[in-house]
Amino acid sequence: MYTSHIGRRLLGLYHQRTGEELSARQFFEQRLYPLFYAHKRYLQWVPSSPFAQDLNKEEKAQVAAGHNPYEIKLGKLHEKINGGVSPDASFVIGFPAAGVEGTTSGQVSGVGPQVGTNEIYCSWIGGALGVGVSGGLSLLLDEDDVLWALYEGWAHYRTYLNQRPTMKGNQIETWNGHWLAHAFSPEFDPGYPLDDLKIDLTDTAGTLSMPTREWVQVLFALTRHYPARDLMAYVYSLAQTNRTIGFVPLQLRGINKVYDLTDKLFLFPAAVQSAGKDDLLRLYSVQYGFARACQLGAIGLAAIEPAKLRDYLPSAYGPAKPPSVKTEAAAIQFAFHQLWILAMLNNQELYDTADRLAGALHQFAIRDINKNTGRGKTNVNQQVEQVFVKHRPLFIEKLSDMLDAVHAAPLYRDAFDEAVRQVMLMPVDNFPLFIILTRFRYIARQNEGAAAGTEEESSTLETSKAHLAAEQTQLHLQ
Repeated sequence: MYTSHIGRRLLGLYHQRTGEELSARQFFEQRLYPLFYAHKRYLQWVPSSPFAQDLNKEEKAQVAAGHNPYEIKLGKLHEKINGGVSPDASFVIGFPAAGVEGTTSGQVSGVGPQVGTNEIYCSWIGGALGVGVSGGLSLLLDEDDVLWALYEGWAHYRTYLNQRPTMKGNQIETWNGHWLAHAFSPEFDPGYPLDDLKIDLTDTAGTLSMPTREWVQVLFALTRHYPARDLMAYVYSLAQTNRTIGFVPLQLRGINKVYDLTDKLFLFPAAVQSAGKDDLLRLYSVQYGFARACQLGAIGLAAIEPAKLRDYLPSAYGPAKPPSVKTEAAAIQFAFHQLWILAMLNNQELYDTADRLAGALHQFAIRDINKNTGRGKTNVNQQVEQVFVKHRPLFIEKLSDMLDAVHAAPLYRDAFDEAVRQVMLMPVDNFPLFIILTRFRYIARQNEGAAAGTEEESSTLETSKAHLAAEQTQLHLQ
C-alpha cells in the first residue's frame, strides 16, 4: 500500500520538524481526525467507512444523551482497525472493497494480506496527501517539501471551508492540488497563507465547490520548486472504481524550459506583458488529458503540448488552419505555441533559421506590392502558404519554385539555402515543429507589417534581415 508508505514518511517528517514523536494512531487522533472528521462537513469522504455511515438506533440514543456523534464514529473505526477483521476499503485507504462483487473489489485469494494496525492508520494519513488533478486522477509524491506543504495546507482547508457555509466538503485531494500550486508560487506568504489564493469556485444550485486544478498547473508549481530535478509520482484514482496507473516519472527539467522561456514577454500581447510569467502560465492549456499524457511513459515537455497546436499543420483531413491573433486570448495561445516549440527544438540556430526564413517569405509576399493587388496578391499569398507542408521533399520543392520566381536573387537564396541545410540535418520528428514555428513567425511578420501600415516598395531584404538580427539580440534565447 503506497498510501501507508506516504503516511509513514509524513510521520517521520513530523517528528523531524517538530521534535514530537507520535505513533500512527496518535497522529491520526490528534492531528488528522480533529481537522477532517470532527465536523459536520468532512474534508475527505471515505466510502463505507464508519464516518460515511449513519448512526444506528442505539448510537442515536447515545447522541441524545449527550455523546459526540463524531467520537462515536471514531470509536467504530478503531474497533474495525483493531478487531482483527480482514482489511478492506471501508477502513484501509487504497484497499479493495470487501466481497467479490463490488466494483472496487480485488481478485479472490485464499491468502489474506497481513496488515498491521500502524499500516492501516498510516494509510489514512497517506490517503489525505493525494494531489488531485484534472482528469479524475491523483498523485502521491515522496518529497519532503511536498508532504509538509500539503500537511500544513490541511488546517487552511478547514479554515477556508468554515469561511464559506455553502461550500461542500470532502474535496481534500482537489484542495491539495490548488494548495500545492499556491504554496509553491512566488506570491505565497507564510504569514498570510490564504492571501492571493485564487480558486474559481463553481456554484451549483447554491452549493459552492472547487474545480479540479489543471494538471499542467500542478506540474508548473513543482517545476518552480524543483527546477533542476525530476520526480517520481504514483498516479491513481480511488472512486467508484479504483484505478492504478502506477509510478510515472515527472521530467521537470524539460518542463522548466517552457517556464524559463515565458520570461520572453515580447511574444505576448502588450496588455498582458506586465502580468508576469506565473500569471501567464495560468492560461496555459494542454492537448492531452492526464491519463493520456501518462501513456507517453513520462510527463515531460512532450506531454505538455499546447492545445490545438496541430491544427496549424496540414493533415490527411485537410489543410492547416490559418493562425489568427485577432483576440487577446488567441494571441496568448499563439505565444504559448511558439514557446513550446522553442523549448522542444532547444536549438538557437534552428529558431534563427525559422525566423530568417519567415522574414524572407514575408519579403517575397510583399515584393512589388502595388503590382500584386487583387487576384495577383492572393496568388502570391497562396504560394507562400504552400511552403508550410508536412514533408521535407515537398517543402524543398516549393522553396525551389519560389526561388525561380525571383530569379535566384541572392538575398532569398541565402535564406532558403540555410533553411534547406538545417532541414536536412534535423531529426525527422523536428521538421513539423520547424514548419509550424516558421509559419507562426511569418504570421508575426504580417501582423507587424499591418500594425505599422503598408510598407514602402523600396524595402529590401537587407533591411528585413537587419531587423531580424536586432530582434535576435533582444531575445537572448539560451
